[in-house]
Amino acid sequence: MTNIRNSNPYDLKTKKDEGYLYEEIPAGYLTAEEFIEFLNKKKIIFERIDNLGRFCNNNKIHMVKIKREGKFGATPYAYKKPNDLQVEAIIKVLNKNNNSFMGREALRKKKEKILSIFDQASSALDYDKKIKEAEEKNLDKKKINEIKREKKRKCHSRTSIAKEVSRILDIDCNRKLVTKVLDEKRSSQLYKLLKKS
Repeated sequence: MTNIRNSNPYDLKTKKDEGYLYEEIPAGYLTAEEFIEFLNKKKIIFERIDNLGRFCNNNKIHMVKIKREGKFGATPYAYKKPNDLQVEAIIKVLNKNNNSFMGREALRKKKEKILSIFDQASSALDYDKKIKEAEEKNLDKKKINEIKREKKRKCHSRTSIAKEVSRILDIDCNRKLVTKVLDEKRSSQLYKLLKKS
């Protein structure tokens, strides 16, 4: 038994009752090339025309088929220009998806920023030693509390690194990624963290 190929997987015939295609591109729609150019201007990195149908279907962007000239070649598509809210939503989704080009780029930036923040942070272990010395010397409680506050300000936990990365890059970052990156790249320096486990 042979599988019948669906020639219209995204249900692109907009006038189903009459069953015909648009003669010309409707107002507010773009050709594939114009649509990719539009996406790239909006910082949605997109290169492959053959993925446009799936991309638009996944992101609820309306598409239509245009009547082609001649008998040969594929039927051309036109894509409705998304508004700014749609563009923002698409960017958020793509940044979270590690299989997209933008997602892979966002992941690379997050990893770099995690290491940068960790490397610039002070060592919690060094502060623990300062606090212990201050307590052994019976220093004023005010002085000891000052050292503890400074430790909290200058040292990081995995959670605080994740929050800082999210704030700086405006891309979601979680503790799990921070743990993975630090275990892979800085496993011998985890004493710097406020919480070791």
